[in-house]
Amino acid sequence: MLDQPSEGRITIRLAELVAARICHDLGSPMASISALMPQAADPAAHAVVTETAGELRARLRLFGAMFGLADELGWPELDALVRGAPMAHRVRFALPPRGGPFAPGRARLYLAAVLLAAEALPRGGVVHATESGPGELALRLEGRQTEWSPTLLDLLAGGSVEAALEEGPRRLLAPWVFLLAARERHILSLAMPAGEGEPILLLQPEM
Repeated sequence: MLDQPSEGRITIRLAELVAARICHDLGSPMASISALMPQAADPAAHAVVTETAGELRARLRLFGAMFGLADELGWPELDALVRGAPMAHRVRFALPPRGGPFAPGRARLYLAAVLLAAEALPRGGVVHATESGPGELALRLEGRQTEWSPTLLDLLAGGSVEAALEEGPRRLLAPWVFLLAARERHILSLAMPAGEGEPILLLQPEM
């Protein structure tokens, strides 16, 4: 358990990082739209503006679900949301096909964990998500280069969330997933696959 001063510091730092991360990830499509607006009458420029605006809307919906309230969502809704991820152009998401909403609070945890896995594929690939049991999720990476976040590895080795949050907005997802997992009473761990490959990230309910 965190003492109150630590909890307060984490809350403030987390707010700073979430704001910085959202502004950074929305900045690129916003800049593209702003640059093309003077040429919007041109059909080619108008098409790019329309496409980029769609990407911006999708990214806003994604951030609203991941950092806000995401109740009454299931895998079909998460499959639509991840298409707004900044890395969606290079990473494919193979999510479970079943419908029906998750338990309250679970959607935000799963969504953040899936995006954390996508960040481990800097050269593109596939994130395979499978439900290995009630409330359990396994995330397997497939790609030319796979590497789990060093921040995630530090946290799994017993590092503190406070220290992880000091690594800046680019490393935000690992401590965010840990905080969500603690709230949902889930444990995170890595397991070696049966063959070769990067370890699988497991999310399991506390016993």
